[in-house]
Amino acid sequence: MVHSRSTPGGIPLVDDFETRAVEVDHQDLRLWLRMMALHKLILNELRRRLRTSFGMSLARFDLMSQLDAVESGMRMGELSNRLMVTTGNTTGLVDELEAEGYVERMADPSSRRASLVRLTAKGRRQFATVAKAHETWICEFFSTLSRKDKKLLFEVMGSQKSFVLSRVQVPLLPNRAGRSPPA
Repeated sequence: MVHSRSTPGGIPLVDDFETRAVEVDHQDLRLWLRMMALHKLILNELRRRLRTSFGMSLARFDLMSQLDAVESGMRMGELSNRLMVTTGNTTGLVDELEAEGYVERMADPSSRRASLVRLTAKGRRQFATVAKAHETWICEFFSTLSRKDKKLLFEVMGSQKSFVLSRVQVPLLPNRAGRSPPA
C-alpha cells in the first residue's frame, strides 16, 4: 500500500514494518530495522546485478577488491581476516579465480612456508570493469539524497560506528581447525 508521502525526489514511500508504529514508539528498534532492510535490499540487488552482468558472486568481487588495493599481493590469512571468512572459504575462491587466470599465487619472500595471492593483469582489467559498474549502481541507490544529506548521513553513521565499536567485543576468527584461539 503506497502512502501519500514521497521522498524529496518524488519517489512514493511505502508502508513497511519500520513505519507502522507511532514515531516515538521503539524508535531505536525501528531505526535498526530500517537500516537492516535497506542494507539487505541493496546487497541483494548488487548480488543479482553482479551475477547477471558479469557472472560474478559478491564474494568474488570482495576478494578481488581486497587484492586490487595491494599490488604486491596478500597472504591468505590476511585476506581471510579482511573478508571476515575462514581460510577454507578464501582458498576455494582463490582456487576458482586462479583457474580462470584472474589471480596467481607466488612465494612470500619473507616466509618460506607462506604464499601470496595477487591479481593478474587479466584480473586487474576484469576487476576495473566490474568495480566501475558496482560504483555506478551504488551511486544510483543513493541518487535521491542531496550531497549535503549524504555528508550528514556519513558523519552521523561514522559517529554511531565509533560508539558501537567502543561498546562491543570483537570476536576472534576460528583457526584452521575450526577452534577459536585461546583467550
